Amino acid sequence: MQTNRVFVLGKVHRAEFIPVYNRIIEMIPEAISEKIPEMASEHLGSFLFQSYSGEFSQSVVNRLIAAEPLAPILLFLGSASEGESRTGHPLFGCFRFYVHQWNEYYQHQLSLHWNGKPSFFSLPRTLENDEIALFHAAVPFPNRFNSVSQNRNCLIVSHWGTLGNDSAMNQFLADFYRHWGFNIGSLNHKISQSFNGIIVADADDSPFPKILESVQRLRHDFADAKITVCINSPRINEKIDLQNAGVNEIISKPVFW
Repeated sequence: MQTNRVFVLGKVHRAEFIPVYNRIIEMIPEAISEKIPEMASEHLGSFLFQSYSGEFSQSVVNRLIAAEPLAPILLFLGSASEGESRTGHPLFGCFRFYVHQWNEYYQHQLSLHWNGKPSFFSLPRTLENDEIALFHAAVPFPNRFNSVSQNRNCLIVSHWGTLGNDSAMNQFLADFYRHWGFNIGSLNHKISQSFNGIIVADADDSPFPKILESVQRLRHDFADAKITVCINSPRINEKIDLQNAGVNEIISKPVFW
């Protein structure tokens, strides 16, 4: 019978790993092991936090697979490992995530797996990216907006101040929030500063200083709104700066919902 323990390896207290590490151990407090399991029944899964490419060898993963053939191995990659699949020697047999990709969707899927229910982490280790995409597209996820206290109005901001162009990202965001029952508005019209819905800002490929300045302006203009920023591969220092500027939610692109 499985116990409620997980195996963890790596420098988990690095700033970029702490948010992910804390969210995981909240689900199973006091359940961390730093000893590679010898039997498949000992652990629920394994977590490797990789600070740099090559920190862990394939032999470590192979030992975990041999000891836990039915338990998932999650590899969290720090920013120094970006591009590893092209320029390095990526580890095989793991579910690979850059730390900025971890979100409530995967947290939910991990909880399902640990409770003996079908989930993303019950799938074979040999999945290709297209098979992963099909899984995400087919599986419903509980409404992430059930706890939203604001009204169901949403402004989608692109190029930091305009809305209504035909960019694919704009259309995707508008369709997504409309699907969850939001009324999509436009900054092209007069919006009261008392607006207390959601503002979703797509950072495009703007330089980070411009993104930060624009967020500060949005927060100044809409003090009561919830601000969500979609940004490419945010670094930990960028996340901190955005949060200090008043951002409520940071979503890394690309992302599965």
